[in-house]
Order: sequence, then structure tokens, then C-alpha cells
Amino acid sequence: MDEHIEFLKSGPLSLVKRWGAKWSLWPVHLVTACCGVELAHAYACGYDGERLGSLNYGICRQTNLIIVEGAITRKMAKVLRITWEQMPDPKFVIVMGACGLNGGLFWNGYHMVKPSDVVPVDYFIPGCPPTPEALLRGIRALQDKIMTGETNSTAKFSKADLSSIIEIPEEIKQKRVPTPPHSIAKAPVIQIDGQREIEWDEGANLIQTLKKDLEGLYISIEMTDLNRICLKTTPEKTPEIAERLKFTFDHVKSVNVVDVPNENKFIIEYVVSSYGVKDLMPVLLSIITEIPRDNPRHPSLAKHWPSADYMEREMHEFFGVWFEDNPWMGRNFLLSPDTPEYPLRKDFKLPRETYVLRGDSR
Repeated sequence: MDEHIEFLKSGPLSLVKRWGAKWSLWPVHLVTACCGVELAHAYACGYDGERLGSLNYGICRQTNLIIVEGAITRKMAKVLRITWEQMPDPKFVIVMGACGLNGGLFWNGYHMVKPSDVVPVDYFIPGCPPTPEALLRGIRALQDKIMTGETNSTAKFSKADLSSIIEIPEEIKQKRVPTPPHSIAKAPVIQIDGQREIEWDEGANLIQTLKKDLEGLYISIEMTDLNRICLKTTPEKTPEIAERLKFTFDHVKSVNVVDVPNENKFIIEYVVSSYGVKDLMPVLLSIITEIPRDNPRHPSLAKHWPSADYMEREMHEFFGVWFEDNPWMGRNFLLSPDTPEYPLRKDFKLPRETYVLRGDSR
């Protein structure tokens, strides 16, 4: 029997302890995904989860229930465990959503951890996401467990004998369903198309200004959409470009890496914009370079744009790109220590789902 249920059923005040625990479930909710919206719905005025004796609370040291809402990653697993350990006994755990049960749509992701491998789980609530009614049903099931000491499923399914209706040939009873074909796209994701007709006069003027200011430092500068400009250059010239642009385009919005294994290259993209120049605020300028996949080194632009520092660290851990002069290279920053090396590279093998046709109706 669960040690916490054993505690509630022990001693001369057991009935009072069970009654008090049943009607004072104060969950601290670990929101990692869309299930948090359903929890908010369940405790809002429409369903009023508080009327069932359950009230959301934000401080783990004063709560006795965790509701895990969504996916738990390798890094988040530590947070879940520490939160659970800080809670006073008796304490309980409810996991809601397909991500908490078996990973959901991230089932084969490198970063997924089942909450049941981290903390003892009392009830799972299936769904993607579950409904507010399902969550409240899980709360009532936990209350029944507290009172009776027994864990019972609230879903009952009757067995159907289909042998007289459907006969599956013996040769396919254990036949494996074929997996879909997998292929690598030959075209890089980022393409510069300068042939489109875009009505943006300010953009045309801006391109002429950039060509004048960056003469000799670029391969091409093209307008790709309204308020979108793409500058293609070589890695060794990006620091000089950043130095010349940093006072007008004053921050980096994102650093991206595109893996193109069939061409043995990474495409590096810095997307920069401006807070200080009003006319440039809506403009996104992409600075594109290419580096070899077998020697992925690129100059760091964090010295020119400090906002690039954090994102360069991310791309280093995800893809293994070494941003020279960034002092964080080679140090663990974002991912859990047991995360596979460079998990977003396309040569990182993810497990594939397999299906089996079974003829046994039981």
C-alpha cells in the first residue's frame, strides 16, 4: 500500500486525517504545456474546482498534491523531483495529458522523460489535452483513494468477442505494419529568391544603403518579403558586418542553424532588428553564412551584439557549432548532462514507431 495512504489510515485519528486530506487537496501545478489551460478552466468559475475541496496553490512547501501538466524534459525532471521532495507528507501526484503518459507527440524526442520515472504517480488523466471534466474526475478519484486506500480506475471497458464477426488470417496475426519511407530533402531550407515582386519602396532604398555601407563584405542582399531582407556573406566577414551595423540594427532576435547533411554544410542565420531607429523597428535583416559540417566553426558575434550570446550557446549544444571567442563554448549550459550529444543534427537517430496487427480480440 502507498506509504502516504498507510499514514492516513493509521492511528486513532485516522478518520479525521483522511477527511481533512480529502477535502483540502492544494495542488502545486507544474505547467509545461497546453494542459495548463485546461487546469485553469477546471478551477475557473465555470467548473469551480474549489467546491470539490481542491484549491490551486503556488508554494510547494505548503501543498500536498502536484498536478503535472504536460511534457517533462530531462532538465525539467530535476525541478519535478525537487518540488515533490519539498512537499510535506502525505503527498500525491496526478499527471494529466498524453505528454505525461507516454510523451505525446514528442514520444521519440531525445529530451522526454516520463513523470512516473521521476516521482510516484497516483493517477493519470489521458487526453491531448484532457478536458476540465476529466481533471475533476481525477481529483475525485484521488479523494476516493484517500478515503478507501484503494486505487481504482474510473474508466471501465467491457470486452467484446469479435471472433464471429471478423476473422483475421493466421499469417497476418503477427505481421508488422510497414513504416513510411524516409528521405532527406536535397534543397536547403533557407532560399534567397530575389525575383519576387514586392512593393516596398523603403526596402529598396534600405538595400541600396546597405550595399553602400557594406561594400565588399557581402555576396548578395535581397528583399525576400515585406520588411524582410536577406544578406548572404562568408563567415570571416560577419564580425566586420556586425561592427558596421550594430548602431542601426542594435540587437539579435534569433540565431538559427539549418543542417543540410546531403551538402555537408550548416547554414547559420543571425536575424537582427532595431529598437533605437523607429523606421527600422519592423524590419528583420537575416545575415546568412555557410560553414562545413565536418568543421563547424563560426565567429561569435556576441561582442558586437550581446543578445547573440545566449542563442549561440543554444546552437552549440544543439548542433555542435563552435562559435569562436564565445567563452561558453564546450561548457554545459542548456541541456541536461545525460542528453545525447548534438541532438538536433539530422544524423541523430530517433526511434520510430512500429505497429503490429494482432488477430486476438482479447
